[in-house]
Amino acid sequence: MLHKKNDEYINSVQNYANSFKKNNFRKIACNDFKGWPDPLEETWRLSRLGALTRKTIEPITPDLKKSISLEPILKDSICLNFVDGAYREDLSSKLPNGISLTHLNEEECLSFLSKIKSTNLSDHPSTNSSLSCTPSIIKISIHNNFNLEKLLEIVYTGGIENKSVHPVLFLELNKSSSLSIVERFNHLGSLIMPLQLIEIGELASLKSIKIFNDSTKSYNLSAHSVTLSYKSTYSSFSLIKGGEFTRSETHASLKGENAELNLNGVYISGSKQHHDLTTAIHHDVANCTSKQIVRGVLGGESTGVFQGKVRVAPDAQKTDGQQMSKAILISDKASANAKPELEIYADDVVCAHGATVGELDDEQLFYLNSRGIAMDKAREILIKAFLEDIVIQSVDEPLHDFIFNEANTGLSSIIEKNEKFK
Repeated sequence: MLHKKNDEYINSVQNYANSFKKNNFRKIACNDFKGWPDPLEETWRLSRLGALTRKTIEPITPDLKKSISLEPILKDSICLNFVDGAYREDLSSKLPNGISLTHLNEEECLSFLSKIKSTNLSDHPSTNSSLSCTPSIIKISIHNNFNLEKLLEIVYTGGIENKSVHPVLFLELNKSSSLSIVERFNHLGSLIMPLQLIEIGELASLKSIKIFNDSTKSYNLSAHSVTLSYKSTYSSFSLIKGGEFTRSETHASLKGENAELNLNGVYISGSKQHHDLTTAIHHDVANCTSKQIVRGVLGGESTGVFQGKVRVAPDAQKTDGQQMSKAILISDKASANAKPELEIYADDVVCAHGATVGELDDEQLFYLNSRGIAMDKAREILIKAFLEDIVIQSVDEPLHDFIFNEANTGLSSIIEKNEKFK
């Protein structure tokens, strides 16, 4: 039965791709979609998709005339909306000069396909499925020397039960440009498969926040490929709190000297949710820095995963690569897995990793309780401090309250259902 259901989705993807003309990029991508990762595959061993393969799902066909009321959450932001995986210009803000947004033509789509296939995401299920089923590949390009002072907000919504959604985005920052972006995933569909290719040019800077808050019945398999150039910077913060199963996977290649990468994240998991932050960082040249900080809070029967790999090439001397993962369990039935990994082929480097999983500190709880703070309130204070610390390190100050509030809504729902807080 499992094999049959697996084949059903492959067939539905093939049927979608076959509706396009011969030699369309979707048909080429579809040839490489063989199904879901084997549960014995190392990078998917801690996040198995068995339950997903038993679902009957087919790609959605977006209704580009669907009427929907969408408002930006962040004040004065430039808001772009994707509904059912399709970009909706009629529901989006006008972009200023200095930014261009285009639908890639067939030749450009084939070039995009070639680029993504040359990365380590070539066999990711979202790569092959979304390139087979996307309504269109959207490219956002930040022009040379352009600094967008306003925040760019991208909202992904839509989806219905038993349908898969496939937004594909190509984000290009040209030389000496800068951008701050917030992406919010608020889908209702059964399966969400976002795919992104990000290229950051020389001296360019990208600050990115991703908030995953899909419905509790959704699977979100996000795949991101990032390339950094000479003296470029990429600071990313992901907050995962929604979805039945959410995996955010980022592969970053530092290909220009003096590039800097910060790849941080938080997962807040309750009930039977499964949340996964997976990263692979490739230091290909010398004098680059990468840092990863991941924190998780888990209640109910939830599970959390952090998999982080840092690979240092033989010529990548003077590399500084750091990883640290910490998870707090507030339920006896919750569990967390951490799998940091260093693969170093250079000898003049500073690289380290660490991981801890445990409960709240009894001495800290006792101290707060001895000062007249009720035990349930003391637990809440410590958990919030645990999360606030990484937010302060990862996000610009004007966005602190926004991120704190987003995190607290997820945290509150977990605390309300936890016996230790009653």
